[in-house]
Amino acid sequence: MQTRAATKDENMQHNKKTRHVPLDSNIDRITTLQNLLEDEISKISNNVTLHAWKILPLRYQTIIMGDRKLDCDTSSEWKPELKYDFDPITGDDEIVTVDLGGTPIQCLKKGDALQHIVKMARIIPDYRKHIPSIRNMEMDDDDVIICAFAKSGTHWLWEITSMLRNGKPDYHGKEKTSAMFEFVPAEVLRASPKPRIYNTHFTPQGLPKQVFDRNCKILFLQRNPKDVLVSLLPFLKGHKFLDSAIKWDEFICKYMELEVESSLLNWFYYTRQWFEFLKEGHDNIYCLAYEDLKDDPVMEITKLAKFLDVGENSDLFKDIAIKCSFHNLKQAATSKVETFTINNKEAAKKITNFTYRKGEVGDWKNYFTIGVNEKFDALYAKKMKGIDFKYRYSL
Repeated sequence: MQTRAATKDENMQHNKKTRHVPLDSNIDRITTLQNLLEDEISKISNNVTLHAWKILPLRYQTIIMGDRKLDCDTSSEWKPELKYDFDPITGDDEIVTVDLGGTPIQCLKKGDALQHIVKMARIIPDYRKHIPSIRNMEMDDDDVIICAFAKSGTHWLWEITSMLRNGKPDYHGKEKTSAMFEFVPAEVLRASPKPRIYNTHFTPQGLPKQVFDRNCKILFLQRNPKDVLVSLLPFLKGHKFLDSAIKWDEFICKYMELEVESSLLNWFYYTRQWFEFLKEGHDNIYCLAYEDLKDDPVMEITKLAKFLDVGENSDLFKDIAIKCSFHNLKQAATSKVETFTINNKEAAKKITNFTYRKGEVGDWKNYFTIGVNEKFDALYAKKMKGIDFKYRYSL
């Protein structure tokens, strides 16, 4: 009882001080309250229970968990690391700060690591430890990895592949980030039930080393870069990588000046890394195009099924094509509230809205001016010289 009384007195004093904080606007008031709440959560984080953690909104779960996301379906738990510096992973790494519009982002000048400077959006692990652990992760022959640049249809292919491997047109029980190399510790990924379908935005150099010693299958999905970038802007703003006030014209101009070779930001770098890798010849890699899936989903699903050795079933393939239409996928995603680790339907809905935007081919024409389009085409010719792949920019 003495402990409770002391805590209550402390809270009363704390509340009195809070009431006298000068605030100029509602936005300032909300920000101040968020900062105060963050401080209080940080104080109790080492003793937080699993039950208490599960009922917290995502933004405060990530403060508590730091660089780890707790998988409540496994017995694996870990002590959170509340703060860490973004340091080089190896002696050859160089850290740079990128500004695509308002909020600076730290990343390696060349590589797969990226870290928010934004204090309230800590969903990316400490890559100094995480990347080496993923690289050394054990793999099984029947594991499948979906590889794609952001906003290229990873969610779409994730559901299609899950349905093919399970032999029925049922949506996966979790959201795809639950099996994403970027966010989940290797030991948790390994503990997930078979058949395992991982996904990532890493280049080949960031994949587990055993992928190429085993018979793991890799699905490399592409989408034309103009539609990717149009979809990328609201996605980055939704995740607080960019300020919400940033307009398309400012973003695309800054993006075309981007020099950092980060696979999580630079489409040109990411795609070149994959094409150079594909030149080596790998029988366990299957290449798909977003536009082909949109144009004839049944045909593409049929070809994918053959690569995955799941057998011929035309009725199943048609059912999967219907269940995995953009409209149906978006509806299904909104029902996966618990897999976002958010106990808040409105928050999950917002994430879904900027994750599933339009799903169209050719929407870039509504954004690229003639001048920007010509500049982008020239940049593409320079950056992608020697790459013969022809993207489809309309259907």
